[in-house]
Amino acid sequence: MAMASRRRGRSPPPAAAAPPRDTVAAAPSPPSHFPPDLLRDVASRVTSLHEFFALRAVCRAALPLAAPSLASQPPLPLVPDTAAASHALLHIRRGFHRFRLTRTHLTGETTDVHSLGCRVAVDLRERCQLRIVHVLTGERTRLPSPPSPFSGLLLSGDLVVAWDSNHPSLQHCRLGNPKMRVASAIDPFRFHDLIFVSGTLYALVTPGYRLAVVSLSDNSNSEELELEFLGGELGAETSRQNSVFCLADCCGELLLVARPEEHHYRWQTFHVFRWQSGEQKWDKIARLGGCTLFLANYRFAGCLGPHHPEIRGDCIYYTIPGLLRVHSLVNESVSERIINYPIGKVPMEFCQSVWVFPSMC
Repeated sequence: MAMASRRRGRSPPPAAAAPPRDTVAAAPSPPSHFPPDLLRDVASRVTSLHEFFALRAVCRAALPLAAPSLASQPPLPLVPDTAAASHALLHIRRGFHRFRLTRTHLTGETTDVHSLGCRVAVDLRERCQLRIVHVLTGERTRLPSPPSPFSGLLLSGDLVVAWDSNHPSLQHCRLGNPKMRVASAIDPFRFHDLIFVSGTLYALVTPGYRLAVVSLSDNSNSEELELEFLGGELGAETSRQNSVFCLADCCGELLLVARPEEHHYRWQTFHVFRWQSGEQKWDKIARLGGCTLFLANYRFAGCLGPHHPEIRGDCIYYTIPGLLRVHSLVNESVSERIINYPIGKVPMEFCQSVWVFPSMC
């Protein structure tokens, strides 16, 4: 964002909204004949947030903060910055960006952050406060306090769904509603994981890790959920060989990501299955059509399509304290990148980092 220039004998113009601190002072405005379409095309090829906001400072009117202009921006982990009592976007090699969620990481206070594309949901448990925050603009939306703890949260359009793993209840509301509604599945069913794919809410239900479509109603007073089961239980061999399961959305295709028992492998490998709706079963796959999956706390955070700059296709990205790991589905190799954590020792809370996707603005 441009910093107002000061001319002798004239008062400076009113200050605009505060820019991210990692931007640079603006150059003079571009000529009026500079084509806006060309500016947006240039921005869509920029792979650094620093460079994008420097360009935007020059040509703000022609360069909105929108997905087409941010198309080449890679996902970034949002991690605890204990020195600033906040969470901050972290570039693996360059360190912290100046995009922060102010005072989210307070000493002695439990804070959970959930990935929602370019937004995150911030749950301050002790305060019973739940907000959705746009990481790049700072825009905040206050949500009603959930009546019970939850471990997962989804946002589809204006519908918010929260749940606790292996519990029978879902909490849901529309943005702007003053209260969360609670609905439960009948015994013995429990929700292991949920995901929206093309507007449909799918659940991985235990026992048996069965796939089901969940129907939620804003108008019904019934507290019982409708589950439409698809196919049978997950195969006994797949259940026995893996310890962690999560659902994923790969460019509109429903996937199941499984991780084997850790003590069987030096590296944390993954197996991926695609749902075959016609045959009503999961089929194991070794490629994602060039796409890439991102996991946070072994739960799906997002997917990028093929040919994204600086991102390897047919891979799964996830973080552990101090390291970014990339698992290739093609040859089952695992590579590591050391994370440049600017404050020295990586805190244990780093494993709770989430992914932010600027390209999904």
